[in-house]
Amino acid sequence: MSVTFTETLPGQRGALDSRSPLPERIGRRSRTFGLDVFDSSSGGLSLSGASGVSPGRHLLEERMAPLPSLCLVMYSGFLATLALDIVVTTADEYSKKLGAGAMFSGLIMALTPLLQGLVGVPLNRWMLKSTSMKTVSILMAAGMVVGNIIYALAGLMHSKQAVLFARALIGICQFQLGPPIYIADAVGVKWRTPVMFVYSAVASLGLAAAPAICGLLDTFLHELRIHNLVLDSDTAPGWFMAIVYFSYLLKVVFFFENPEESPSQEASRASAESPVEKRESLWTTGFLLCLLAGFASTMTNIGCMVYFTQLSQHTWHWTLALSSWGLAGLMAVVCLLSLGSSRLVKLVEDRKGLQLSSLSTAIVSILAFQFMPSWSAATIALTFAGLLLILTASSVVKNYAYALTPKIVAPDLKELAASWLMLALTLGRGVGAQVGVLFTPVSFAVTMLSTYVLLFALVSIFRSRMKQHAKAV
Repeated sequence: MSVTFTETLPGQRGALDSRSPLPERIGRRSRTFGLDVFDSSSGGLSLSGASGVSPGRHLLEERMAPLPSLCLVMYSGFLATLALDIVVTTADEYSKKLGAGAMFSGLIMALTPLLQGLVGVPLNRWMLKSTSMKTVSILMAAGMVVGNIIYALAGLMHSKQAVLFARALIGICQFQLGPPIYIADAVGVKWRTPVMFVYSAVASLGLAAAPAICGLLDTFLHELRIHNLVLDSDTAPGWFMAIVYFSYLLKVVFFFENPEESPSQEASRASAESPVEKRESLWTTGFLLCLLAGFASTMTNIGCMVYFTQLSQHTWHWTLALSSWGLAGLMAVVCLLSLGSSRLVKLVEDRKGLQLSSLSTAIVSILAFQFMPSWSAATIALTFAGLLLILTASSVVKNYAYALTPKIVAPDLKELAASWLMLALTLGRGVGAQVGVLFTPVSFAVTMLSTYVLLFALVSIFRSRMKQHAKAV
């Protein structure tokens, strides 16, 4: 049984209008990704009217995306991270095989996020205005298949230009803009923070899976003694990702559903039709702080991974397999801790969470200093612990940046805000990949410490500018 309200909200049709994209039915709660979510398909009665909140607004705040589509959105975030980081442990050897040096290996890793931010994000925004999210997802997945095949064949062609073109195409086609926009439109404001935390944690699993897969592929090829111009340890990641993305493309075709028209889209269209009404500015102090937090967190993330790879292979003289497994173990623990941090949303308000996580990252950065002149087992263990804590704390910073951005802007600006946040995240990854090959223990620790001390200070000073928007849904 369902109870239907006939109250008409501003900017929306009545609930009895069959054309309304969001029928105002009251239901019970169900569970999605371990979260209690509102299920309007069943009977039951909400007490929102008694609390002074209109039933229609309550339903908008409690809405949840269809589970198959939400799973694919989470999976796409995992694949995007995997595609970016799967070459971290092999880029140096691939560069040497092509006759290039360390700076070229850094460029291989940096080019993908930089092109994603500078070209991919604007291209995806234009495509989303012209066609559906499902169509864009299919086209971008096809581009990822082609890009990874070219990357794998670059060894056969012995072409540095082919490698750069492939990584550029991969960056343009990653479509990292899709998941934040989908979640902002399909998930209500009540559940957006925990869902964003889960999305960020799932995407972070790619950080652990990437080096683990590299280690497995390297071991597999060595055991079978496969090493030729078409398939070896350096080209295997390209072939692997091409197969994975082709499988993902098929899943999108059969299981993904486009999000229903969201209140933010209706508000955006209404404001466009009413030029007399003054639109709110996107560029508030709070929004700029979210961009800075996103940039710093992804710069830290990729910078730590590249720094660890360079340190383990060139200073500690670990093999490729050992370095890959060490990085995989490190990132696996980080992912588990990041997923566990989703429980913080029930205990800590978003702004305070961003403030405390920034301070925590600054404090644990002290462990990254090399306190002993030689790399003893104790020094390596301390550095390993420092990297683990830095990565975990900075992941929480990124989670809060994800969650706060669509909350503190007007509903009609959510998609634009998500685009700018994604640009900041991708630029952070690009900068982190490039500077990671240049880091020394001192410069790495000083960079981390100063970055997060600055972020903590700015969030503390301008915390009042990061309040949830009055019309956020």
